[in-house]
Amino acid sequence: MNAVAATLAIRTRLSQKALPRDVLWRLEGEYASGGCCDGCGERFTSAQASYCVDFAPGVIPASVRFHRVCFEIWECECRTE
Repeated sequence: MNAVAATLAIRTRLSQKALPRDVLWRLEGEYASGGCCDGCGERFTSAQASYCVDFAPGVIPASVRFHRVCFEIWECECRTE
């Protein structure tokens, strides 16, 4: 995963409102393969930690999954704007 490409993908998804900027309600980490990161769009492998982020009721989408690095990028991007 390329951090620059992930940052650009996350910025695009934030501007398109595909990712929320809201404060997270709950965060859970796990190692689980399958599915795609809602930040960068790449698939999760069993060796990668994924973070499931849930938001308060009424926020769309209600939850997203990130690679650890993508979660950190998302947090940073949400603080800058």
